[in-house]
Amino acid sequence: MGVREYWVGAPGVGKSTALARRLTELIASGVRPDRIAVLVPQASAAWRFEQALASLRGPTRGQPFIGTVYALARRHVALFFPLIAESAGFPQPWREPTFINVEVAQYVLSRLAQPHLAEFDTLRLPRARVLSQILDALNKAAVAGFALDEVAQRLSMAWSGKELRTPLFQRVQALAQAFRNYCLAHTLLDFSLTLSVFAQHLLSTPAYQQFIAARFRYVLADNIEEGPPVLHDFLRLLLQTCDAAYLVEDDPGGYRLFLGADVDSARRLRAQCTLREWPDARLAPNAPDSPARFAVALMQQVRDPYARPSPQAHPSVIVLEGGKYWVQMVNTVAQAIRDEVANGTPPSAIAVLAPFAEDVLRFELEERLRPAGIHVHALRPSRPLHDHPVVRAFLTWARLAHPAWQQVPGSAELARALAISLADLDLVRAHLLAEALQRADVARLPTIEDQKLWLRVGMVHRERYEQLRQWLLHWRETPRGPLDVFWQHLFTEVLSQSGFGLAADRSSALVCDQLIRNARLFREALVEAGLLTDEEAGREYTRVLTQGVLAAQYAPERIAWQIDPRPDPNAVLFAPAYAFLTNDFRARVQFWLDVNSTAWHERLYQPLTHPYVLSRRWQGTPWTDADELHASREMLARVVGGLAFRCSERLYLASSQLTISGDDESGQLLRAVQRVMVGAQAHVAAS
Repeated sequence: MGVREYWVGAPGVGKSTALARRLTELIASGVRPDRIAVLVPQASAAWRFEQALASLRGPTRGQPFIGTVYALARRHVALFFPLIAESAGFPQPWREPTFINVEVAQYVLSRLAQPHLAEFDTLRLPRARVLSQILDALNKAAVAGFALDEVAQRLSMAWSGKELRTPLFQRVQALAQAFRNYCLAHTLLDFSLTLSVFAQHLLSTPAYQQFIAARFRYVLADNIEEGPPVLHDFLRLLLQTCDAAYLVEDDPGGYRLFLGADVDSARRLRAQCTLREWPDARLAPNAPDSPARFAVALMQQVRDPYARPSPQAHPSVIVLEGGKYWVQMVNTVAQAIRDEVANGTPPSAIAVLAPFAEDVLRFELEERLRPAGIHVHALRPSRPLHDHPVVRAFLTWARLAHPAWQQVPGSAELARALAISLADLDLVRAHLLAEALQRADVARLPTIEDQKLWLRVGMVHRERYEQLRQWLLHWRETPRGPLDVFWQHLFTEVLSQSGFGLAADRSSALVCDQLIRNARLFREALVEAGLLTDEEAGREYTRVLTQGVLAAQYAPERIAWQIDPRPDPNAVLFAPAYAFLTNDFRARVQFWLDVNSTAWHERLYQPLTHPYVLSRRWQGTPWTDADELHASREMLARVVGGLAFRCSERLYLASSQLTISGDDESGQLLRAVQRVMVGAQAHVAAS
C-alpha cells in the first residue's frame, strides 16, 4: 500500500499550491504523466495545475488527466458505452451517444413539460425556474446515487408546510422521468444521465475497475469538499489500487452544496488515508492581526449565538457607518474604496461582495467610482445570456438576417443594437436612426437618404451603418451557414473591426464567444439527434434564449470561460459572495455590503427541489424550521469564514438601517458581527 494522504486546512495556507508542486515532482521523478489523475471541483480550477505542467522542461510521455469528475465521467462513459449501454437502458445501444449541455436539456424538457406547466402556477415561479428545478432534482438524484422514483417521496416526507404539495412533487418526478426516458430513447446524455450511468453502471463493472487501476496510479484531488458523492465513490475505488494519493479539503468549505457538494461524504475518505492538518500561521499567538482571526471569532458566533464572544481586538476589520438609507451605505463604501486606492492599494486587489450582485448596486458603485478613474468589473455567473446588451444586439441582427423567421425587432431593440454595434453612437442618436428605419420598414434593411437625419446622428455613422446593412443583405441573399456561423462571421468581419462597437473590447469578445459556443452546441446536439434541422435549431435557439429558458447559469457542467475576473487593472471586482468562493478568488481588501440583509443566510426559494433532502445526508425525517435554522447557521459560518480567510489585509463591513427595498432587516450576520465587535471593544476598554 502506497502513500495515502488527506490534507485539511483553512483556505490560503498553501495546500493547493503544494498539490500542484507535487504533480511536477512526480513527473520529474519519472512517473508517466498519463498515469496521473488530477481532479478539481470545476474546470476553471485546472489552471493552477496546467501552469505547473507548463513550467516543466523536457519531453514528457503523455499528459495527466486534469478536470472535473463530470469531464472524466463523460470521457469514460463514451469510451465504454458499447459495453454498458444496453444494461443502462438505451434501446439503441449501437448508436453513438450525444452529450448535451444545460441549454439543450432545458429546451428538451420544456417541450415535454409544456402541457403541464400550468399546474405549477400556484408557486408563482417563472417558467425557466420551474424547468431548472426539475433538472436540479434529476442532478441531485444522480450525484447522490438514489433512484428517480424516490424524488416525490423524499420531497413529500420532508415537506412540513400547510398546503398540500404532494401532487406537485409527483408531477416533478413524472416530468423528470419523462425527460430521462426521452434521453434514453434518443441516446442523449445530459449531466444527470451521464453521472448516473457512470456511478451505477460503470464503477461497478470489473472491466472498468481494472482499466482505472492500470490507468491511474497516482491521484491528486483538490477541494474534494466541493465535489459530489459520485466523486468520492470514484476516489474510494482508486485508493484501493493506486501507488499514491493526495486529497485536499478546505475547511471551511462545501459552498457548492446547491450543486450537490457533500462535505460529510468527502470526510469519510479520511479513514483510508493518513490525515495531515495544515497549520495556519495567521492564527499563531504572535502573528499580526489579520481577517483570518476575525473569521474564527465570527464563525463561532454564527454557529452559537449564545457563546461568549472572544475578547480580542480586530484592527484589520473596519465597520463602516452606513447611515439609515441604502444609498448612504453605497456612498460610504465608494469613499472608502477611493481612500484605499489613494493610499496605494491597486483597484484589482479590492473585492466588493454582497449576497447578490444586483444591477442597481453595480450601477451606483460605477457612478461614484468613475470620477476617480476606478472601474467596476461585475462577476455575475447567474446572469442569463439574454440580459447582456451584446447578446441582445446579436439577436437583433440575426432576426434581420433571417427574414423567414418573421421576427422583426422593435424600435427600442433596434436602437440598443445600433448603439452597441456602431462605435461612439449614443442611445439618443441611435433612437433617431432606429425610428427612421422603422418608418422605412426595417425588415427590408433599407438605406436612409435623409441628410438632415445624418447631420443629427453624425455622418461618420452613415458609412458604418451602410457597411453593416450591406453585410446583412449579402448574408440574406447568400447565407454561409447556420446561426452560430452567422454570429461568428458577423463578429469577425464587421463588429470587431475599426469603427464598430466591439473593436478591441475583450469582455464583449468573451461574451460573443460564449454565445457562439452555446448556439453551436445547441445546434449540433439537436441536429445530431435528428430532432431539428440547422435552420430550425437557429430559430429555436433565439426563441428560447429570449424567453429565458436558458437562465440556469449555475449548471454543474458549465465551463468557466473567464479565469481572470479582472482583465482591467483599474477595476475592482464586484461579485456575489458564493461566486467569489466557488471560483476561489482572493483579495487584499474586501468590502462586505448589506451585512444586515437576511439574504446572507436564507436559501433561494426552490419549492420543487431541496439540497439537503435530495442528498445522502437526509435521514428520512420531515425538514423542520429547526433544521432550516441549523443549516442556515452552518452554511453562513462557512461562507463568512471562507471569505475572511481569503482576505489578506483589511475587511470592511457595511450596512444601512433600511435595505434597498426599504425594509428594516437585522439578519444573523449583522447580529454575529455586533457580538464579535462588542467583545473586542470590551477587551480594549478593560486593557
